[in-house]
Formats: sequence, C-alpha cells, structure tokens
Amino acid sequence: MHEYTAKTLPSKMEHSQLQHKKHNLAKMSAKRYYIGLATTMHDPALAIMDERGEILFAEASERHYQNKRAIGCVPDNPVFIKQILKKHCSENADYVIATSWSKRATDRLILATVAGLQSLGLNKTIKSTLERFASQEGAFDTMAWMNRINLGMQLNAGQSLEYNLRTLMNARSVKKTGYEHHSTHAALACYGSGYKDAVCFVVDAGGEKGCFAIYKYRDGKITLTDRPKTGENLGGFYTFLTNVCGFDSVKGEEWKVMGLAAYGSYNEELHSLLNSLYHVDGCHLVYNKNKKETRQIHEMIRGIAREGIKDFSFQADLAYNGQLVYEEWMTGMIRNIYELGISENLVLSGGCGLNSSYNGKILEQTKFKQLYVPPAPADDGNALGAAMLACYSEIGFDTSKVKMISPYLGSEISDESLSHFLQFSNFKNVRKPGNDKARIVAQLLADGKIIGRVDGKAEFGPRSLGNRSILADPRRKEIKDIINERVKFREEFRPFAPSILHEHGDAYFEHYQESPYMERTLIFKQDVLGKVPGVVHYNNTGRLQSVKEEWNPGFYQLIKEFHKLTSVPVLLNTSFNVMGKPIIHSVEDALSVFFTTGLDALLINDYLIEK
Repeated sequence: MHEYTAKTLPSKMEHSQLQHKKHNLAKMSAKRYYIGLATTMHDPALAIMDERGEILFAEASERHYQNKRAIGCVPDNPVFIKQILKKHCSENADYVIATSWSKRATDRLILATVAGLQSLGLNKTIKSTLERFASQEGAFDTMAWMNRINLGMQLNAGQSLEYNLRTLMNARSVKKTGYEHHSTHAALACYGSGYKDAVCFVVDAGGEKGCFAIYKYRDGKITLTDRPKTGENLGGFYTFLTNVCGFDSVKGEEWKVMGLAAYGSYNEELHSLLNSLYHVDGCHLVYNKNKKETRQIHEMIRGIAREGIKDFSFQADLAYNGQLVYEEWMTGMIRNIYELGISENLVLSGGCGLNSSYNGKILEQTKFKQLYVPPAPADDGNALGAAMLACYSEIGFDTSKVKMISPYLGSEISDESLSHFLQFSNFKNVRKPGNDKARIVAQLLADGKIIGRVDGKAEFGPRSLGNRSILADPRRKEIKDIINERVKFREEFRPFAPSILHEHGDAYFEHYQESPYMERTLIFKQDVLGKVPGVVHYNNTGRLQSVKEEWNPGFYQLIKEFHKLTSVPVLLNTSFNVMGKPIIHSVEDALSVFFTTGLDALLINDYLIEK
C-alpha cells in the first residue's frame, strides 16, 4: 500500500487521471455484450456478440415460435429470452441493445399511425411511402395494417430483454441504440464477407429512405455512396408478382415464383407489360409512368392474371417473365454500379438477396470478379447486422482477421429433451452408431432411405445447410415426387437442392462458383444430368450448397462416405420442415415431423432412430 507524504500526494488533476485510468481498466476487463434485434413486422431475430467481436448466437425467432415468419412477434419473447441469456451471457456485465430501425423510423411510424389514413396530407413523406406500397399491393388498408404491426414491434421489442438483463442477469449497465435499416443489411454483408473491400448493394421492399442503397466498404468502414431519391421498389415488384402468380407474399412464398419460373417461357406480351413499369437510369430504377398510369398497369396485370391463373402453363409464363424483367433490371443497375470503380467485389443484401435464381447469373452478366450474399440477407439478418454495428463502433473492426462468417450460429438440441425421449418413448429402433455414424447414414441414403439430420448448431438464415436437413439419394429421379408428396406436402414443381463437396463443383456445374449458403443457382453440366436427376430442376439448374470440411466437418464426412459408396459427391438436401412451418427447432419438433411424414430415419446428434 502506498503511503503518501505531503510531497508525493497527487494533485487533484493527477488523482482524477488515476481514477479515470482505473475506470478504463475496469471497463476493459468487464464483460460486454452487444445484442442485436431485428424489429421489422416480419422475420424478427436476435443475435449476440461479445467484446472481442465474436458472434455467440444468431437465430430467427420463428424457430422458437414455430410460426412461419413470426409476423408481429417480438424477437425477445419473455420465455425463451431467459434461456438464451443464461446460455450465452454472464451476469454483472455491460450490455448494448441495438435494433434494426432508427428512432427516426419509429417516430415516423407513430406519426403515420396517429395521423390515420384519412389525414395523409399531414405528412407528405408518409403519404408518398404509403402510396408507393398501395400502388403495388392494391389498397391503403394493407399498408395501414403493416404500419400498425410494425409500430407495435418497434415499441415493444427489447422491453422483455432489458427487463431480464436488469433482473435475471444483474446487468451493470444497459444502453439502447437503433441503426438505419439499410445500414444493418450492409453491415452483415460487408463484415461477414471475408473481403477487405467491396461495393455493397442493398435491395429490398422498403427501408427508411427508399428501397435501394449503395455502400463503399474499405478498411473496416462502411460508407453510404448513393441512394435513389424516388420510391421505385424492386422488392415490392416481386411481392406483387408473387401475389398475381397465385401465391401469398405474407407467407413468404416468393420461393414458389422462382421454382415455377423454370417451367415457363418467354411471352412478348407479358414481358412488355411487366417491363413497362420501370427502366434503369444509372444505378437507379425509375418509374416509366406517373402514379395513375402505374396503378393502371398493375390493374391490367391483375386482370390478366385472374383470367389465366388456373392454367399452369400461363402461371409458369407469368412467373418466368416476371423473373426475367427482375433480372434485366438488376443486371442493368449492377453493371452501372461496377462502373463507379469502388471495388471488383460485390456484396448483395436485402430481401432481394434471396433471389438465388438470379444470384448465380451475376458474375456471368457483369464485370464483378467475386460475389458474396450473406446467409440471412433478409430482415432476420439485420439482428446480426445491428449487433455488428454496435460492437465494431466501439472496438473497431480488425481487418487483419477478416473471414467469411459461419452460418451455424443458432440453437443446439436439448440433451434433456433427447434423454426424455430415450427414457420414456419405449421406441425400440434407436441406436448409437458412434464413430461409424457417417458411414452408416451414408449407407442408408444409398439404400434409398430418406433421413432427417439434426446435428450441432442450427443454421442462421432460411436455408438448411446440413444441420437441420432432410437428406436423400439424388440418383433417384422419382425422389423429388416422393419427398414433395410424402414428406414436405408441397407442390410437385418445387425443386430440391444439391449439397456437393466443393472440390467436385467444377465437374458438376457450368462456371462453378463457391456457394457456401445455398445462395445461388447454377447450371448442371450435360454429362452429369443423368447422375443426379433428383436435384436437377426442370431447366437443368440447381441451387447448390458447396460443402467444405472446415465449414462443417460432420456433414462433409457424410457426403464423402456417400461418394465412396456411389461415386456421387452430392446429396439431396432440403429443409427439415413441412410446407408452411419453420425449420424444426427442438427434439419434439423433429420427432413430430419424423412420426407424421414419410421419413425413414432420424439422426439426432449421436442417436439414429429408424422406423
């Protein structure tokens, strides 16, 4: 202990500096967590990072709720938020809660709701926004409904989290902040890409200032470069297309349009009518007509669709031509974005980043050398984007350690629930394969069995990438109809994905591109079409997943064992769910699908259950 004499006693300034230094040292040694919340009316999610910048957890809330898209549900449900905090965080820590919309956006929603649709003249910006959506979705009441749910989300999300941080976790401090919506899309895409520089293109159905944004990413910094001033809406166009094709955009059935488009063909009248809505002007998409004429075009398309929607070939042609004009507009903008000279690398985010049918064409149709699309480019991914912005704004982003993020960031299966099943189900066909797990499961697949695989952490994003997957032998042509009819209970035109060992990608696909998150569709080579007919779509394409050992050792080993048995380095992979339900979350969810569908076997962690 120091004994200060009159000569050594520190001055007030020195004492203050000493206390400040002690405070900083204590602050640096204290645990600190950054919790991101995706707070749009649909696809809520939650992500956690620590003070080192490590991602501890990221998951869409629909998995917990087992409610597809979890519309109107908060991301921090009072029941499961306690489990998540106890597992991933420590007590007596500092916390930052970051949301995916700014306070300005919330204030605008309050104004829009309070003002009411009958008094839209009170706010021209709100009126313009509502009219933009109404022109594409058909009615002001649709937007009013969305506004009310969105406002409820903005005001309620985070309350349960903050309460539990202060009571359950005895938080030292809780700070709250909100980030501009498109910036959270950009953060996940840029920081998760593994690139040191890129141009980021965010495209969705609506942010805080339009539906497009272009960012420059360099040296760990993300800078807004360009943003259209008008209300053109490519995401809204695809929502409109989904609905006129006879599907439900609220349920997120845009996937069906992409699958159906493969069965269609070019129709000059449909293409011309759809294309009359917009044209590309530089890096922007611009209305061809005024608002009244644009509405008339939408009504014309709806009328044509109502007449022919019961005809499958017409429905397919509508999907094909809608997808085609979407691709033409996107390619036009992306080519012009390249000419900005920002980078040779493109990162694409926002809901339109889920258009895998187009993503696989970008490098062929533009001058960009590399493309990255994050595992969760839509609004659920903004939970992690918000956490990243909060974290890196304080600790900085270490550009010397850039790497592509793993998608395996979600929940693990409960050992307790699995133990209960093994103890009380009295089900006899259960075994523990041990070190032979990959070989035994591969043999079952080669024998024609359809297997559910649940292993490790769940995938973040909408794609099953081996850990929450239904797997089958792609050599069987009839397997598509069998799984659609007996397992997934969905339309027969829906395709299945090929998961392929990365080192064999060039042998199976034209202009092969690494696709870690099943985010792009490529064309199969002619000489392999007969080898894997179960995963070849009607137009000879496949939405592939590249599998590397360092990304997922267990899944890689399974495909490798299947390759040894069959000489085919590919498995059919589809999400572990039935149509209309989210991917399974718990042991109980997995068993429910197993016992009520045509699955033959279920692998949960180290246990193999067979019928």
